Amino acid sequence: MKAALAVSAVVLALALAGPTAAANEAGGLFSFIDLTSDYRFQGASNTDGNGAVQGNVHYWRPDGWYAGLFASQVDFAYVGSPSYELDWYGGKNLEFDGGKTELKLQLMDSVFPNNRTPGPTFDFLTYEVAGKRVWGKLTTSTLAAFVPEGSYHSGKVWRVETDADYALTPDLTLKAIVGDQWGGRNHTRAYWSLGAATRWKTLGFDLRYVDTDRTRANCPFLPKTCGPEVVGTLTVNLPPLMF
Repeated sequence: MKAALAVSAVVLALALAGPTAAANEAGGLFSFIDLTSDYRFQGASNTDGNGAVQGNVHYWRPDGWYAGLFASQVDFAYVGSPSYELDWYGGKNLEFDGGKTELKLQLMDSVFPNNRTPGPTFDFLTYEVAGKRVWGKLTTSTLAAFVPEGSYHSGKVWRVETDADYALTPDLTLKAIVGDQWGGRNHTRAYWSLGAATRWKTLGFDLRYVDTDRTRANCPFLPKTCGPEVVGTLTVNLPPLMF
């Protein structure tokens, strides 16, 4: 979700900035702020079913290198748990076939600065490789991710995720995601979502149905974490800063 949010913000910001943005040799800084009804991370809630304020600052270069920071409120519903999360990331986009095919290599460091939970750290590193292909109005992508040591020293975690976007109009896109995560302690789950996203000027709105293969009864997390839910997200894209 985090990487997808950053990429979506940059794509929209480039469209709003016009052709001079893409031609700028030094790149640019793009950012957004959003309000979501539930911060769902790979199908599971990181806010105990509650809303969250999030933001992203993303530095993009025309040669494909990028870096950024994603921040979000979190709520694990116990005393001493962290209240926010920071994800530092960076990587390289490689384009082929006139930009219709893209390969992305990314490293992301997820940290929870004010965590007071006794024991090992919640922080973890994620290595990602993703491929994307544009087929006219349809865009598909597949991602493979590996976490060497999950939160709270839970061991190795792997994830495979595929998503598809279909542009009904320039401002209305249907979206579907299906993924599978396994390994570690209590990390194994399949998840999926189906919905649509629209935009108007610098505003974006995303509405989707999200679910996992875990019921509320066998959820290894909190009761509100794994159940099906309709999640809405309102995004404000801030003006890009071109260098």
